[in-house]
Amino acid sequence: MGFIRIKTIKGKEYAYLVSNKWTINGPRQNVKGYLGRVLKPSCKRQEKTDISNSEFKESIISLITQELINHGFNEKLNWNNTKVDLENRRIINNNKNIVIGVNDGYLCTYTLNNLMTLRLKGYDEQAGIQLATALIDAGLKLDKETFIQLFEKIYKGNNKTNEKDE
Repeated sequence: MGFIRIKTIKGKEYAYLVSNKWTINGPRQNVKGYLGRVLKPSCKRQEKTDISNSEFKESIISLITQELINHGFNEKLNWNNTKVDLENRRIINNNKNIVIGVNDGYLCTYTLNNLMTLRLKGYDEQAGIQLATALIDAGLKLDKETFIQLFEKIYKGNNKTNEKDE
């Protein structure tokens, strides 16, 4: 598993997926791949979305959509030549992969895939930390009530799957 590192080159920010590797000389960063140029739209409003009657993936799509709209995207998830395709998990600008800096995270193909394919492991607290990390990494900031609703959707779903396997 990796994390996103931002490099500034000639005044523009670019995102890379990196992982830490321990060597005899200490930790070294290993670049796994280039994610795209970082764009940071400003927050225009603070509206929330109701996820109480949705499944986990539908909830994630609703939350991302609302966050993007809050940051100036239109209803079709377009903004300044940037297009977000949640179904295919792609974010592009002029046919190039792009990274959207929102809140304290970065929404991109990598973080979208992490959220959509998230499988929680461990007990309640460990699973909650995994979900919170994936949300923050993707730039989603949720209130406590919404986080709990989302956690229950995925955690109960995972436990039902695990119970069937036994």
